[in-house]
Amino acid sequence: MKKIFQKFIGYHRYAHLAQLKLMYANFHKDLQLYKKYSTVFDAESFENKEAQIILAYHSLEKGFLFSEMKPNFGKTRVAQLNKLLNDPEVINNAKKSQINVAYQVMCRYYELHVQQHFNTEDYFPEKYYLNYKKILAEDYSTEFEGIIKYNREAFYKNNDKPFDLFAKSRKSIRNFTGEKISQNLIEEAIKLASTAPSVCNRQASRVYLVEDKIKIDQILKIQGGMKGYTEGISQLLILTNDRNYYYTIGERNQFYIDGGLFLMNLLYALHFYEIAACPANWGKRIDEEEKLQQFVTLPESEKIICMIPIGIATDDFSVCLSKRRDYDEILTIN
Repeated sequence: MKKIFQKFIGYHRYAHLAQLKLMYANFHKDLQLYKKYSTVFDAESFENKEAQIILAYHSLEKGFLFSEMKPNFGKTRVAQLNKLLNDPEVINNAKKSQINVAYQVMCRYYELHVQQHFNTEDYFPEKYYLNYKKILAEDYSTEFEGIIKYNREAFYKNNDKPFDLFAKSRKSIRNFTGEKISQNLIEEAIKLASTAPSVCNRQASRVYLVEDKIKIDQILKIQGGMKGYTEGISQLLILTNDRNYYYTIGERNQFYIDGGLFLMNLLYALHFYEIAACPANWGKRIDEEEKLQQFVTLPESEKIICMIPIGIATDDFSVCLSKRRDYDEILTIN
């Protein structure tokens, strides 16, 4: 029957249909797994709860960066955290790095508002604050700020040190002078970033430099994660990866992997050349990607991996603490 069908429609047509059927089956399985395990529809597992906690507390950390605190900032995030951090399963995992730091961030948030005589009782009552301190026990510290303060010289002091010190010194910077980085220096960073590994050496990553301030502001408005920090951003890198370079159904997500590898290398390269940078997540829908095309023209074959505002850091600035996981939360030995 198979041979008859091949003869009837032609071998190449038959092979095309067979591959199309296999591709749909694989994408459908991807869809099922993402629907089942992500927090798009439900947040039942501990991992789902932890993900929501990280998103919320990191949002508050970014609020700590402002020199003049906005009263009652992030109320929605605080309310979300109050619900999650009082969940028995979460409380039982209070020693885990990301849960622990979330309690600390919330304590810091409450204390900052008390210091400024701002009332939070309608969304963050004192009883929650006292309970979080109790849960933290010996981990509670009045020294915790949720941010790290730097001057520019100190920030780059480990750039010529061994890799472990260099890697730990890279941080996302959101405070830019507005002065532009020279094109030659950007080119050097791209050259260094191009040493990133890629599947079968296909090197499908592409970088676009945007320097039109009006376009940058519109693009970052669509991106949505740099609110309050766009004033000093005069240059924006857009990293993409080209689907043209992938040839099997098994590689359907490979462009994210190769793009991610290039992104990390690019961030290290920018840091090495003392170019301040902040990777801005591009987890957007198709309609949002289409809206972007009003401001920058990208080939249809290319998928945006990340947007990276770049520039020169101000003399003094703060970065989010962005607590790293403990190694035993990452490593499993089988």
